[in-house]
Amino acid sequence: MDTDILNSYEYCNTYNIDYFDDLESNELLGEQKRYNSLWEAVILQAMIDLTSNYKRTENKLEKIKAFNWINDLHDDFITVCYFTGYSPIYVRNKARKIMFKGLNSCSK
Repeated sequence: MDTDILNSYEYCNTYNIDYFDDLESNELLGEQKRYNSLWEAVILQAMIDLTSNYKRTENKLEKIKAFNWINDLHDDFITVCYFTGYSPIYVRNKARKIMFKGLNSCSK
């Protein structure tokens, strides 16, 4: 058995470093999932704003902002999509379908 210089602990020349690597990668995965969820919530809020039918002026402005943000493919929209792992074109097309479906159901 080997001992360290200060003789404060003994070890048998075997370490299970895989455990710590797995632990670290699990923590990183968990953190990545939390960030991913945060940015997904940003897109979800834009979808909610886009489909809202509130009468207040502030809400109407948010609806217009959400539409422009998604439809014009702003740089920050593309960045948010990148953080979520979604294609900006895919998200924009989904938002358009949702919006036009909502418009068609309101006009009937």
